[in-house]
Amino acid sequence: MDNLKLMSALMVEDNIDHAELMMDAFNEFNIKNSITHVMDGEEAIAYLRNEAPFEDLHKFTRPDIVFLDIRMPKQSGIATLKIMKEDALLKDIPVVMISTSNTSPEIKECYGLGASGFVTKPLKFEDFTKKMKELNYYWVLTAELPTK
Repeated sequence: MDNLKLMSALMVEDNIDHAELMMDAFNEFNIKNSITHVMDGEEAIAYLRNEAPFEDLHKFTRPDIVFLDIRMPKQSGIATLKIMKEDALLKDIPVVMISTSNTSPEIKECYGLGASGFVTKPLKFEDFTKKMKELNYYWVLTAELPTK
């Protein structure tokens, strides 16, 4: 893993335990990533648009990818995805939807709105950890992301 790329990610997840597991999966690869965590879709849109309290452009940089939980308070992940893909400045950021649900209509809706991927959160801790490592392996080490 000599040619590791730096990546900045925005993680939108209201469950602190899930957010920590995802961040641990990133850290396991010893990749020097910038991972910012926000709790809901409203905070995510404010962050992406550098609105209060995220105005500092040096501290709150545009992410290379967004990992977006679907079921959150205030604003759902699907509503957040729709806003992002309708915004000319945000629509090219890859978004991976993350959910405990795996219903076909929900998956189809997410891809129809422009999601780059859809991952179901397993219920068992060991399976969740494994899936997050696989997700991070693909998006950090394998996939080519658009330049900022």
